[in-house]
Amino acid sequence: MDKRLSASAFERAAGRLNIAARPLDMARAVLVDGEAQSAVAKREGVSRNAVCLAVNRIWNAHSEVPEGFERVTAILPKHKAFLVRQWQREAVERLDAKR
Repeated sequence: MDKRLSASAFERAAGRLNIAARPLDMARAVLVDGEAQSAVAKREGVSRNAVCLAVNRIWNAHSEVPEGFERVTAILPKHKAFLVRQWQREAVERLDAKR
């Protein structure tokens, strides 16, 4: 499975880290723009491992579950799923406001 993030999810994750511009740009190219890690590595003149490390730093920050929260997966009727997505957006907004 390819790792992909929306631009806003990427920015939220990157905001949690102290990361230099170059690895941040490499990670964005992979996670947001959908470029292959090998293509980014070749263009930037670095190893694929360097790109992989940058991608993983952002991905791990994105995947982190804050204290007091729990990640869940569920199959729901559409109207219930709408409510859950709304709750999720509200929770993210509250968390971002605290940072």
